[in-house]
Amino acid sequence: MTIRIKLILHLSLAASFAVVTILLSYPRLVSSLSYLPVDAALKRHWEDYPIKKDRFPALIGIAKNANQVLDRAHYWQGLGWLYFLQVNSSNYKTQEGKQLLSEAQIAFETSLKKSPADPAAWLRLAWIHALLNHDYSLVVKTLSMSFYTGRAERLLILNRLDLALRYTSYFEQEDLPIVRDQVQLAWHLFQAPMLELIRSGAFDKKTLLRLMADSHPELAIELQDES
Repeated sequence: MTIRIKLILHLSLAASFAVVTILLSYPRLVSSLSYLPVDAALKRHWEDYPIKKDRFPALIGIAKNANQVLDRAHYWQGLGWLYFLQVNSSNYKTQEGKQLLSEAQIAFETSLKKSPADPAAWLRLAWIHALLNHDYSLVVKTLSMSFYTGRAERLLILNRLDLALRYTSYFEQEDLPIVRDQVQLAWHLFQAPMLELIRSGAFDKKTLLRLMADSHPELAIELQDES
């Protein structure tokens, strides 16, 4: 076999490999590009530019299409957020609101099956269970998963503690240390906002003191004195 023929064969193999690689990556590229408006809209929403009500149907359609092309946890989580945020523009107690929350639940559950180490998704799912008045065990279970997968996630601590304080009486005794841990983290990292939440009644002071009195009496005294 001449050098020229060998070169042609090598180039042919390389070209074939390149074509196969492109074909395999094409769905990922298409879905990523089609999903960009959802990523952009959610990013702006967290930056204080709320998604307008009339944009939700189109964005939800984009997220669904992206999932059909490439089934990814990131796309399912985005879909869950779109459903959940849409509830904010309606009443979650209405039939429409409950339906949107149920759709959000399905999306977040699907996302977590694919990527379970996501404390933000677990927390959102816990709130959905709470808003839909599901059994307390579902709220406690999903909330606990949020603790275990990211106990020190700063952006989640206060919102997570808010829900935990509402369900403290439903936690098993052996699981209460994770709630106490969140109280400590919140107090050390966000003392001023936490005091505002206590004084406004958003955080129940009696529950906090009862929770911390035996295990962390010094913190209970601080909470009592400062608030």
